[in-house]
Amino acid sequence: MADIFVSFIHEEEDAASELERFVRDVFDNRVDSFMSSEGWIHAGDEWMRRVFDELDHAKVLISMLSPASVGRPWINFEAGAGWFGRKKVIPALFCGLSISDLKQPLSSLQAVELENYAGISYLVSSIAFHLKIDPPNKPAFASTEVSLGNLNQNENERVLAPYKRLRNSLKELRP
Repeated sequence: MADIFVSFIHEEEDAASELERFVRDVFDNRVDSFMSSEGWIHAGDEWMRRVFDELDHAKVLISMLSPASVGRPWINFEAGAGWFGRKKVIPALFCGLSISDLKQPLSSLQAVELENYAGISYLVSSIAFHLKIDPPNKPAFASTEVSLGNLNQNENERVLAPYKRLRNSLKELRP
């Protein structure tokens, strides 16, 4: 069973897949995640039971929220199930949805905006905190920061690459 449950609407599966890949890459495969889609649930599986089992065992639920998904029943159902199951529910906003756009009850949760490095970095540190694991190295996001950090230029580029890939892929989804 996975540590992280990624909740999304199927029209935005590409964004959720990019986020799942990012988490895997940035944590060097130390964190398991689950998405309810093909490849994760197989033909013949009782898909609803599998979703509930994964929700039950996850420690963190990342709710992928965009203008298209924020009002959809299923994504709110999963967020509520996670919340009432005492999971850490992290609203992860993209496609132009901002924290000020959230309504209750989601607005009472600390959210992250995934379209900038600060938000992505905050997601990483929050995942590490909630899973009680050491956070991965944080890259310098501007070339002027490299000399101030603990990574050399080449190492910084390697650590920064997943952040760039996620930010750029989410920017491409914006209307």
